[in-house]
Amino acid sequence: MTRASLTRAARGALGTGGLAIIACDVVLTIRATGGLDVGDYLGQFTILSVVATSILMLLGASMARELRGAVYLRAMALTGLLVAAVLHATLLGGAAGPSGELVNTLLHVVFPVLALVEWVTVRSRTRVTLLTPLIGLAFPVVFLAATLARGAIVGRYPYDFVDPGAQGGYAGLVGSLAIVLVAFLAVGAFVAVIGAIRDRMLAPR
Repeated sequence: MTRASLTRAARGALGTGGLAIIACDVVLTIRATGGLDVGDYLGQFTILSVVATSILMLLGASMARELRGAVYLRAMALTGLLVAAVLHATLLGGAAGPSGELVNTLLHVVFPVLALVEWVTVRSRTRVTLLTPLIGLAFPVVFLAATLARGAIVGRYPYDFVDPGAQGGYAGLVGSLAIVLVAFLAVGAFVAVIGAIRDRMLAPR
């Protein structure tokens, strides 16, 4: 098996595994709570990041040649996964959801680590640049804007740090969201540095 075939197989396995974890999470959550609000479920950044990464992996597995510029989507998805894992462990205390501890570990530890391994070992057609972490900010900015808009309509938010009521109003919310965006920028820069080192080490000689 060639390196390209092995890479596609590994990406296919990772993408399939990520969607399987989501499916288990949905089934076990419904079994434990008796129902599932789709809007609330998809409003979780971890879920969006896992789904986005899984889809990117499956697309990568299906193509003999990666699309130019895919590196930015890969970096954006990985940054989302890592930030979600860090925020879950710190701001949210690492508590498991209704689906249980095993699924919680798969979502917030195992899958992000495997995605990081994929990033470290597989180059993209386009090299990583200093713009990579800045472009990656598009994901959290859109997510936060959509979350605030939906929260204002339905009256509930997925996390306290995006809830104006929990932050003492919108003034407090600005500070909370600024910390989150700084975290994304820092993790995005970390991902970009690793990608740049990877590109240098794995470049054809």
